Amino acid sequence: MEHQYENGRLTVRLGERIDSVNAPAVEEELLRLLSTTGAEEMDLDAEKTRYLSSAGLRVILKLKKRTRALRVVQAAPAVYDVLELTGFTHMLPVERALRRVSVEGCPVLGEGGFGVVYRLDRDTIVKVYKSAGLADIRREIDFAKRAFIKGVPTAISYDVVRCQDRYGVVFEMVRSDMLATRMNAEPERFDAYMDQYVALVRRVHATDFSDVDCPRAGAAYVELFGRTVKDLLTPEEWEAFLALIAAVPERDTMIHGDMHAKNIMVQDGELLLIDMDELMRGHPIYDIADIYYAYRDLPRTGRSQQYLGMDEAMCARLLDGFTRRYFAGLDPKTLETVLAGVGAFASLRGVHAVLVALFTGGRRSADPQARLAQLVQILRADVLPYRDAVAQAAQLM
Repeated sequence: MEHQYENGRLTVRLGERIDSVNAPAVEEELLRLLSTTGAEEMDLDAEKTRYLSSAGLRVILKLKKRTRALRVVQAAPAVYDVLELTGFTHMLPVERALRRVSVEGCPVLGEGGFGVVYRLDRDTIVKVYKSAGLADIRREIDFAKRAFIKGVPTAISYDVVRCQDRYGVVFEMVRSDMLATRMNAEPERFDAYMDQYVALVRRVHATDFSDVDCPRAGAAYVELFGRTVKDLLTPEEWEAFLALIAAVPERDTMIHGDMHAKNIMVQDGELLLIDMDELMRGHPIYDIADIYYAYRDLPRTGRSQQYLGMDEAMCARLLDGFTRRYFAGLDPKTLETVLAGVGAFASLRGVHAVLVALFTGGRRSADPQARLAQLVQILRADVLPYRDAVAQAAQLM
């Protein structure tokens, strides 16, 4: 019987059948493994199990009494149904086996710090995560559903799958394209798409997330920067960073965190948000800075085509169109003040995006220390001197 013992938890892969004939031997072997390893927590991997009789259920009951924490994982459909019908799913954690899909040969629609989006077929897309665990993925799915219930048009997932050794989430996106693709293909509809785009951003920023247990944007930034670059800053610089974050008023607004045109789908004339892994609550300046980082800063690095599917000219046009619409009504002097603060915060957002990719999203750097040194220089030159500008911008938005 294949097994693995790690960090106090014993994982055992069950065979194809547990019935009245082999149940005593299975029980004896499982109890022996518990005894020899000293494990108090146990996972029964039932991915290959096709039949589980009442004798097998009694084995599970005995194991539950002998362990502090027992789970059944990767339960094949037939086994899951038996455990659900007999009430075992109320007695212990049971995880259904995930459907396996292949993305080999599938076109890549987009790539971010946390995952890659593929089109599986005409009707569905899948986001394959680079390193996130199942709990994190299900949390993201829950955030998306909460946003949808509150009136934010989002793509709702209907299946969690395995893609080789990674997890994926499938979305039904019938006859849909990314907003970036439509804008490139239909330049005559650019203004109409921009109106929809800004309306969607405004819809997000009118959504109260005070009852959603998601991170606060400011606290999330402080945690990440404290874990990654604090030791490379002087104490005075770190205090300046904390002061800059504190200068942005706390709000309970929904923040998407990555609302560029490749994270928005066009379906039947409606715009739908995808990629909700950075969902937070806070001041809208976090989202606006991200939009500026995408369309102002990425083109400067020559990566806008790779990450956004847009050339520099299209990014410049989109940024101008967004600015005129989102900040419509501000007089020129006030707008200049707001954009000065947004610009500095966009540089901060760029540093944040790279840190997420390096330390959370699974991206690797050939020389991480040199990359961190570059990010610290950006903080020193383009972010920390502009605390007052950021504070003014946030107050005026």
